[in-house]
Amino acid sequence: MSGMRSLFAPSRIAVVGASADSSKVGNIIIRNILASGFKGEVYPINPREKNILGLTAYKSIFDLPEEVDLAIFTIPAKFVAEAMDNAGKAGVKAAIVISAGFREEGPDGMRLEKELEKICSRHGIRTVGPNCFGVMDTYSDLNATFSSLYPNRGNISLSSQSGAVGTSVLDWSSLSHRGLSKFLSLGNKMDVDESDVIDFIHGDQDTDVLALYVESIRNGMAFMDSARLFTRDKPLLVLKAGRTGQGAKAASSHTGALAGSDSVYDSAIRKVNAIRVKDMEELFDALSLFSSMPLIKGDGVAVLTNAGGLGVMAADACGDYGLALADLHPDTVHRLEAEVPSLASATNPVDIRGDASSQDFRRALETISEDQRVFAIIALISPVDTVDMNEVATLLSDFRGGCDMPLVASFVGGEECQSPIRILREKNIPDYPTPDRAVRALSMMLAYCDRKMVDDVPMPLPETNGQVAAQRVIGKVLEDGRRALTEGEGKEILSAYGISVPREGDAACASAAADLADSIGYPVVMKVISPDIHHKTDIGGVVVNVPDHESVITTYGLILERCRRAMPEARIDGVSVQKQVRGAEVIVSMIRDEQFGPVLSFGAGGIFVEMMKEISQGIAPMSEKELDDLLRSTRVYQLLTGIRGRPAADIEALKDLMRRLISIALENEEILEMEINPVMVDEKGKGCWAVDALVTIGGRT
Repeated sequence: MSGMRSLFAPSRIAVVGASADSSKVGNIIIRNILASGFKGEVYPINPREKNILGLTAYKSIFDLPEEVDLAIFTIPAKFVAEAMDNAGKAGVKAAIVISAGFREEGPDGMRLEKELEKICSRHGIRTVGPNCFGVMDTYSDLNATFSSLYPNRGNISLSSQSGAVGTSVLDWSSLSHRGLSKFLSLGNKMDVDESDVIDFIHGDQDTDVLALYVESIRNGMAFMDSARLFTRDKPLLVLKAGRTGQGAKAASSHTGALAGSDSVYDSAIRKVNAIRVKDMEELFDALSLFSSMPLIKGDGVAVLTNAGGLGVMAADACGDYGLALADLHPDTVHRLEAEVPSLASATNPVDIRGDASSQDFRRALETISEDQRVFAIIALISPVDTVDMNEVATLLSDFRGGCDMPLVASFVGGEECQSPIRILREKNIPDYPTPDRAVRALSMMLAYCDRKMVDDVPMPLPETNGQVAAQRVIGKVLEDGRRALTEGEGKEILSAYGISVPREGDAACASAAADLADSIGYPVVMKVISPDIHHKTDIGGVVVNVPDHESVITTYGLILERCRRAMPEARIDGVSVQKQVRGAEVIVSMIRDEQFGPVLSFGAGGIFVEMMKEISQGIAPMSEKELDDLLRSTRVYQLLTGIRGRPAADIEALKDLMRRLISIALENEEILEMEINPVMVDEKGKGCWAVDALVTIGGRT
């Protein structure tokens, strides 16, 4: 961590590429370092200048009178590698490469970045960038960026892949009176990435909440390991924009095509109990709350307002965001009725009417806050002439000092609300322009606190000896030069891991299919066998409810005719005949994400997977609660529990199948996708069946 400490709290800084020209980044960086009150030494490096901004300039880093902790590079990209090598030889521990012109510029830039990466690794220099905005630490009085937007000290830290997004947060912090502790722009993330930032900020006493702006994460497993530990102690907000390259690729499975990588990011962020915000508005709203208020201790919100309509809006928002309106204790209701003359409603939301005085607000606040069923208070104020809003804002500010629960306010209006909002911001009380945004911010805090208490120990998986058989199948497929398994090969792997498949067999001609069906028993399902046809139903390659011997012979020819007409180049090896089983149709699949590893998916199966487009996902390994949440977050789960007289399905058998699929994924890294569609889930106690298997693999490492 010494290199990371040198980034934020250096004693001596060298600026390589310092300039006497006030329009150059090399000048702006030094200007901002000096303006921020940095108390260490600053050494400009420029072979053509003797003095820059009153500081002695040096020809090279070897000419400095002492070693420096941090070197900042603002020179053209083609010169950075040599200068970094010199810095390493001179004992530099950390570096910030402001210079652009690396991987973001194409193949030539990528070669420059690879060369730079090798040099930094050889010397052990922790490096931010290249193509970055810089670093700030208000507790070290350091603004090593090319922005003059320098925030007050506070307890928020920010890491941004985009410098421009970072400056937006810096500007917001000034307007909202939310101070920052640390800020860094990661740029290309050649070395220092989000995991490094999370690990460092975890131990930072000056930071209570960390926000990340992320466009991509290259090491998803390291990110999750770091974030999981971090969120046990501090909230982590993630604004994820854009999609990875994998998300843009066509996936052969339904779930791959429907979900894409963004939903995998969603699963990863949720799994580590970070809070995903969808835009800057949500980020600012969440930061305002987490940086200023104690964590919420339970689900129960009281709404206090001088406008009944605002209270109704807040109640609706609580329903939308899953936040409970506290059921006020009868004693609280009686006290409100006795002590607040202007009261219109003593039930939650508490309406003290438009003619309420500031003292009415005070008495109502004190009474509500003493109710053991209340864990947060939302104050909603409308600008009516009968209330002094500045007085109310001051009252809220004074009340906040002795309040051990979150208190948020919404002065709803325009010009008349600006003065009380300024009072709130000066006193560090979160203010929101609408009731909806106040409720949404509190719901994020409640979600974080609820998940913080959940045991995330991975659930035990069934013991099997399936890996040997699975590797035998995979090895044969690789020897054949294939990447797609046949349905039979996929089911062989499933069976090896104890997943039930219907009785079935393969037939190379119509008469063999009919004899096979006679032995299996009717009705049967018939499917084309082809490593090239992934979605057989779409081209008529699957026929169900085949009732007898003669129908099998006819259907065999029909299936081959349809498939050859639809995909004349496909290899067709015959037709599979299997016993038809019954039950609710669901889809269970695994996709191996390049950042986060095995991702388990669940949803409505059969032909309904495309129609309903509802897939829930979770990253393996997972806890028992995560598996339950994965199932319960879909509408199809309600069907499985039994509705309108329908019998309940065997959900325990389904969960056992999903655990076994996780085992397959964890023990066989060659498997990239494995989709079982449909899984037929029979009535409770009767089990479930994998009636299809689509498997694709990659090479062995």
